[in-house]
Parts: sequence; C-alpha cells; structure tokens
Amino acid sequence: MEIRKEKISPFRFKVSGNLIKELGEESISNPNIAILELVKNAYDANATKVEVEFLDINTSEAKLEIADNGDGMGYSELNDKWMFIASPHKGDIKSVNGERIPVGAKGIGRLASESLGNKTILISMPKGEATGYEIDFDWREYRKENVLCNDVNNDGYRFKKAKKDQGVKLIINDLKESWNDSRKIKGLLRDIYMLHPINNLPKNFKIIPKIRLPHIALKKPTRRLLDSAIYKLKAKLMSKNMIEYCFYVGDKQHSAATVRLDRDLECGDASFELYFFYRIAKPYEDILDKKLTRKELKEITDFLDEYCGIKLYRDYFRVKPYGEEGWDWVGLETAAENNTMCPRNIQIAGIVNIGKLKNPGIIDTTTREGVVGSKEFLDLVDFVKTAVIKIFIDKRSEVEPRKKKARKPRKRREKVMPVVKVPEIEKKEIRLIDVKGDYPQHFYYNLQEEINRCYQMNYPNAAFFLCRKIIENFIFNILEKKFADNINLWYDTGKNWHLTLGQLARNLYDKRKDFKPNAVNYIEKFNIAVGQFKKEAGSKMHNIFDYLTDRKELNKFKINDLIQLLINIYGTI
Repeated sequence: MEIRKEKISPFRFKVSGNLIKELGEESISNPNIAILELVKNAYDANATKVEVEFLDINTSEAKLEIADNGDGMGYSELNDKWMFIASPHKGDIKSVNGERIPVGAKGIGRLASESLGNKTILISMPKGEATGYEIDFDWREYRKENVLCNDVNNDGYRFKKAKKDQGVKLIINDLKESWNDSRKIKGLLRDIYMLHPINNLPKNFKIIPKIRLPHIALKKPTRRLLDSAIYKLKAKLMSKNMIEYCFYVGDKQHSAATVRLDRDLECGDASFELYFFYRIAKPYEDILDKKLTRKELKEITDFLDEYCGIKLYRDYFRVKPYGEEGWDWVGLETAAENNTMCPRNIQIAGIVNIGKLKNPGIIDTTTREGVVGSKEFLDLVDFVKTAVIKIFIDKRSEVEPRKKKARKPRKRREKVMPVVKVPEIEKKEIRLIDVKGDYPQHFYYNLQEEINRCYQMNYPNAAFFLCRKIIENFIFNILEKKFADNINLWYDTGKNWHLTLGQLARNLYDKRKDFKPNAVNYIEKFNIAVGQFKKEAGSKMHNIFDYLTDRKELNKFKINDLIQLLINIYGTI
C-alpha cells in the first residue's frame, strides 16, 4: 500500500545558549590556557605585539585587557567569521602574509573570554580603514533557561578612527576568579615566558605582560642560560628512520653522526634539543675547566627550578602540559633509576619542535590541553626517548667514563642470590589503578601515576589518600558537568568550597534518574561499592592512629573498579 506524504515545514537544529558556556568555560578549564589562546589569535592576525594587562587587580572591579596591533576585523569579518561558531575560516595553513602558520584552531579563542569573565567588550580597528567597531557581550544572557544562541542580542557600535590605528582589544570584566594572588600570577607569567621556545622565538612578535603585583621573583629565561649548559644535544628525525645529531661539551662539538632506526616512525620530521646542567659547581670545573661564581650557579638553579623539563612546541607555540612539573611524558625518571647517566627532569631544559605541515597526525585535544594519543604522537615520544637513551647517555658516558652507568648492589663475600628478571606481566599486576577510558582533565593521569608509584613502593597510606582525591574530584566533575545550573549539588556557596566526598556521593545517587539508563546502572553499582571506601577514607584521613600497614590492604576497597565506574558514568553525559 502506497503511503501518501504531505510536505511540512522543514526541521532545523536549535542550539542552546548554554553551548557558549560549554565551549568556553567547560572546554578550557585552565584560565592560563584561555589567555594564551587569545594571545595566539593576535599572532594569527599578524600582530607584532600583544599586551596582557590586569587593571585594578586588587579590587572587585578587576578586569583583564588583551590588546594587539594586528590586522583587526571589519564589519563583515566580525559578523561572518568571528560571530560564526565553528566557522572554517582558519582552515588554510598559510596566513595572509604567507609567513606565519596559524596556531589557533577550533574557534576556542573566540570563547576563551567567556571562561575568564562574565562580560567582554571587543574593540576592533581594521587595518587601513577609517571605521572601528565594538561588540559588547554579557555571557550570562546565554545561560538563562530556554535561551537559544540566536535569541541573544549583543550590542554593536561603530566609531571613527585614524586609518593608521589597527588591532583588536578585548576588555574582560566581572572576572570569574581573583587574580590578586602572587602564585597565580607567577604561574601565568611562567606560561607566557615559555609560550615560545627560548632558543627560537618567532619573528616580529612580542608578548608584553603588564602585570603589576609585588613579591613576584620570576626572571624571564634567556638564550644565554641555555648556552651555559654543560652538555647539549641537537637531534633531528628525518625520512622516518634517520636521526642526525650533534653532541656538545660546553661550546665545543664532541661528536656528530647519523643513526638509522630499526623501524619507521610515522610522526613526521621533528627536532629535539637537550640542555643538561649540573646543580653544583665542581663538574663545570672538572669537565669544562670553568669556575662558576655563586651568582652564576644560582642563575642556573633558579632557571631549572622554574623551567626544567622537556617542553613540546608546534610552530613556535608551546603545547601544554608536556614538561610541567610531574608530567614526565618521556619517562626520564624511570630510566634514571636504572642508569645514572640518564638525565632527570630537574637537570635539563628540553625543546621538541613539530609543525602542522610536517606533523599533521599530531593534533590538539578539544580542550587544548595536550594532544591526542595517536600512533604518530607515540612515535614522536619514541624519537625523543631514543635521542636521550641511545645517544645522550652514550656520549655523556664517553666524557665521564668513571661515573657508574648503573646502580649495582655492593659485592659481598657471601653468596649472593641470583637476580631474577621480573616478567612484564608481573610488573603490570602491581598497578593499583589500570582503567580504560578518558578522564575529565589531565591532572587525573598524573594522580594515577603517582598512586601507582606509591602502591609499587608500598606506601599504602599515601596511595589511599590520593585515591580519595581522585574519586572525590571525579564525582565533582560529573555533577558539575551534568547539573551545571544546580551548583548546590557539587558546591557549598556559603562556605565557598566544594562538598565533601560523602555529600557528593549521596547527591550523585539521589540524582541517578536524571542520567541515561546505562549510567543509572553504573551509579547504583558505584553506590554499593563506595560505601566501605567512603567510611574508611574519612577515618584514616582524620584519625592519626588509623592507618594502613601494607599495600595489600588497599585491594579490599576495589579502587580500580570505583574509578572505572566513574569513567563509565562520565562517558554517558
């Protein structure tokens, strides 16, 4: 039987105004990254300088201004591109002047201001034009119930300007957090100073942080400090399986050669530079015949304290969090335990350079925190590891032949038990947490590794307390994402602090019917399993006489299962 069809009005997607918050505040959890995304926008607009300034930082009227002297945007560009979420206008690899490769992507920079404050004023002065434009955004309008993106009007203005004036200024008001904090400002300055590789700054582009806050002792790193390294390694990956390197002792080239790898690496051509320092003066005298003054040694140690580790850069701009404290993405600390010639992160400054053109398979995550763990990225890690383990260690050993290459047990006259190699499968069994799926934020991966390290070394109480932190934060993230408009489910506004583990777990269980059916099943299982952990976590945290004596005691809490259930729940939202 033929069915008669009558054409009706077409169906169109509706976009909730809350999407602005999800793309802004919830996609960029770190305010420093949000600020740096706006700096990248200035670079893409061909600016030669961008100023980052906090005004009235110690008052409730504090605001953030980010101003550049780039090309600016005219009316059509503002209306058709800047106001067009997920527009493809940055898809071209080359920018207008043919020199800069755009570093911004996914349109996140446009909404980064929403993650920083509730109000934004955008002032644009297009290059060579006599008219400028202003758009005023009140992001709270987008968060109102049942409001669609297209329903919100953002007031716009035009004004006369001199043709020579150009660029964009963002004025972000009603900031979402206080910046009157020396630690927070110091962290932002550190990120700004490390946004470009120390040894390879982009041409005609300067970031000027105009931040006036006392008691911040942080020096900007310079190329001169890198030149003072006792060892330097410069390596290039070419043609998938060839590493060309030069090794230096001080300023003198010690050796140079090309190494062929036993397999092809699919990451694309890349370069890596490693600068190694001692934190004491004697090796400089023994190896370089150079006597360091106290001031010179302090400069080196201060530099390492703030900027050590191997950093990853793409087209002059840093990709966080690689090289952050505790983010040992190359595995140097483990290697150094077995070979004293292997450098530790606190002894080095490392720079890995990749690019969009040469390394298209290495892409950022949506949140701009890290890259997707693709095969290409893992191959890049293998390249850096090979440069350190196979090349740097060998060359350093040639310079310091008397230094032990590995820590060996002291020989005794009595019979020594033979050393038995632990099979790989047994090594995996001593991990407390080994889950499948993605965490909400990158710091969870650091916590997981720290917990497993404590578990392996038989520090059960440290592992247990960190497990409480990871579970408590995870429930918080689930409730925050699922019930963004119901802050009382995850935050105590009266005390200005997040709820306790018990309160968070109870709220998750009470609101289980608001989740998808498969998530309800996970929540109910979690509620049963978390009971004993929740009870003893509070007891052991606050009772100085209540503690764990062995890592085996952790197994009864089924911590791996708890975290796996939380990952499953989060994945359904």
